[in-house]
Amino acid sequence: MADDNDSLVRIAEDRAFTCTGAYAVLIMSGLKRVENRSCMPVPARGRCAMSVSKKFCRAEYDGIKAWLRRLNGDRVDAIIPTWEEASCWPGHIVAVMDYQAIDAEPEEEPWRVQAQFWNEGYRFWWLLSNIRKLPAPIPCRGNVGMWRLPEDVSDSIMDKQLAGGYPA
Repeated sequence: MADDNDSLVRIAEDRAFTCTGAYAVLIMSGLKRVENRSCMPVPARGRCAMSVSKKFCRAEYDGIKAWLRRLNGDRVDAIIPTWEEASCWPGHIVAVMDYQAIDAEPEEEPWRVQAQFWNEGYRFWWLLSNIRKLPAPIPCRGNVGMWRLPEDVSDSIMDKQLAGGYPA
């Protein structure tokens, strides 16, 4: 029988959330580390995967890049993925990360400042950390909220982790 740590990793890898392509660019770049959602995920903390919704076009990418350039100047090009990389994300799992869900606006940094900016009016906050890009996107249909990954996708993520494809 697996010990508690093995079980937690397995449970966490069975979960995922879906976000827009623009938000995925920001999350993968470390520029967005909170999700403001209408529901509390189960479990309320652990490791999860992130999928990108199917609707993501070049105009949306260019828009987020232009917005970031106004805030950060030309440094943006070194921070965010290229369109060539991000254009293959829709309909795929692209990253794994740790999360902690809370039932109030976060008070600790860096989440407090981000929550003020990314507040969409929902009750729950998912604090994202330890964000790791997968070596290659894995095809997977997304869903709303924190959802359970299909077993074959979860196995593929676990195989990459065990093979050293990304840090545990």
